Amino acid sequence: MKKNINKIIIIVISILFVSYTFIMPSAASKAKTIKELRNELQSLKNTKKNNENKKNKTQSEINSSNQSITNARNEITENQNKIEQSKKDIEDLNIEITNTKESIKNTISAYQITEGQNVYLEYIFEAASYEDLVYRYAIVEQILDYNNEQIDKFNNLIKENEQLQIDLAEREIELNNQIDSLSSKIDELGNQLEEITEHTMDIQDEIDSTKELIDYYVKLGCGETQNLNECVSIKGDTSFSKPLTKGTITSYFGYRINPLTGTGTKFHSGVDIGGNKEGTNVYASANGMVGKIIRKASCGGNQVYVYHTINGVKYTSSYWHLLSINVSIGDKVDVNTVVGTVGGGSKTRSWDSCSTGAHLHYMIAKGWYGETYTTYSKFLSNTLDPKEILKLPNKGTYWYSR
Repeated sequence: MKKNINKIIIIVISILFVSYTFIMPSAASKAKTIKELRNELQSLKNTKKNNENKKNKTQSEINSSNQSITNARNEITENQNKIEQSKKDIEDLNIEITNTKESIKNTISAYQITEGQNVYLEYIFEAASYEDLVYRYAIVEQILDYNNEQIDKFNNLIKENEQLQIDLAEREIELNNQIDSLSSKIDELGNQLEEITEHTMDIQDEIDSTKELIDYYVKLGCGETQNLNECVSIKGDTSFSKPLTKGTITSYFGYRINPLTGTGTKFHSGVDIGGNKEGTNVYASANGMVGKIIRKASCGGNQVYVYHTINGVKYTSSYWHLLSINVSIGDKVDVNTVVGTVGGGSKTRSWDSCSTGAHLHYMIAKGWYGETYTTYSKFLSNTLDPKEILKLPNKGTYWYSR
C-alpha cells in the first residue's frame, strides 16, 4: 500500500513537472504579439534608415577632413617653395646691393672722386661755369640719391623676404597643427563610422531574422494580438550544457584588446571556444526552440539563437561563426541537437571578417532575443558570462565531455 502511495506521489510530481516545463506561464515574461513584433520590425527599418543617414553624414565629414588635409599639405608644399624662392631672392638682392655699391664707387672714380676726402666739393668747384657747376652738383646728387634709393629698396625687399620666411614658417606650424587635429578628427569619425557600419550584427540581418520569426509565428497560426507565450510552448530545462564535446576557452567574456587590430579595447559578448577543426558538431545547450538565425553576417558569420526556459527564466543561447546551419526557425531542440558546425577559419573567411581562426563564439543572455526584445543593443545588455554559467575551466585547459 505504501509503495502504491509513493508511486502515485511520483506520478503526480512528474505530471506537474511536465506541465510546468511544457507550458510557459504568461507571467514569466512581458507579453509579446505578432503585431508588436511588426512594430519592432518597422522600428528596425527606421533605425536602418537613420544609420544610413548617419553613415553618409559621417563619411561626408571624413571626406571633407581628408580634403582639408590635402589642401593644407598642398599649401605647405607651396609655402616651402615660396621660402626657397624668397631665399634665392635675398641672395639676388644682396648681389644687386653689392653691384650697386660697386657702381657708385665706379661712377665716383670716373670723376676722380676718392673715398675719405671732401671730393664732392672739389668735383663741383672744378666747374668751368655756373651752369657747369649746377650741372655737376645735380649729377652727383642724382647719382648718389638714385643708388642709395636702390640700396634702400633692396634692403627693404630683403627685410620683406625675411619676414615672409618667418610668416611662412609660422603658417607651416599652424598647418601641421591643423593636419594633426584633422587626423585626430578622422580617426574619431572613423570609429563612429565603424560603430555605425560594422556593428557585430548588421541591422539588415536583424530585419531579415525578425521577418523570418514573424513568418514562423504566422504559419504556426498565432493571431496578430495573441500572446506568443500562449501560442508557442517550449520545453523547459534545469541547466545548460556545453555546446561542444571538447574545447578550451581562447578568449574570455568582457572587455579585451581588439584581436583584429591588436589595439584598443572592445566588449567581447561571449566566450570563444577553440580546439576544434572546422566542421565539428555544435550542440544546443539545453531544451528550447530556434528563435533567430543570421546567415553570413560580415561580422559573426552564420549565427543561431535558441530560446530556452531554464527553471522558469527565459534565456537565449547564441552560436556564431558557424560553417553550416543545421536547424530552422521554430525547430524544437534538445542537448543532442546539432545546431550547426564550427567555422571561423579559412572556409568561412570569404564572408566572415571578424574571426582569426576556427572557433565557436558562444553567448548566453537573459530573455528571448526576437521576442522579449528585438534590438541587438538590448541583447548585448542582457548577456551573461558563459564561463560562470557552464562552469568552464580556465583559458588553456581542455574539457572532454559536455
